Amino acid sequence: MSTFDEAQLLIRLLREGRDYYAFASDETRDTETATIFALALKVRHDLLEDLVATRLLFQTSPAHAVRTLAADLGYEELRHQFDALLPQAQAAALLARERRVVDLMQDLSDAEPAAHSTRLQSVLRTHCPHFVDVEDCFARWCRQHELAAA
Repeated sequence: MSTFDEAQLLIRLLREGRDYYAFASDETRDTETATIFALALKVRHDLLEDLVATRLLFQTSPAHAVRTLAADLGYEELRHQFDALLPQAQAAALLARERRVVDLMQDLSDAEPAAHSTRLQSVLRTHCPHFVDVEDCFARWCRQHELAAA
């Protein structure tokens, strides 16, 4: 996958994820879970805002957003399966998506500077630890779910 394709995929994942976590944090009845969803929403919002502020990305209307991600890659299918009483049931799927986002961020920030903007690398390196924190939350949910099932 080219650097451009990776960047485009990251942007689509960030936007879809932002929409999913806004929905999930509003729908979830458990305050601890809602807090984690709110954190996931915030880190996506902040990164997208920084990409716009550095002119690496332009604001688009939600009506113009392209939702072409495969069901196993994007968040739209998870939204349809969401259960407000059991939001942690999606832990494994959320963890896989979060790992994909973190991997893309790391790949783009570690790529040759000539491949893209050093501003992009700087923004991604600044925000990546926050995404790793969210990833860690979902990994804990998965471990808890596995222990409960055992």
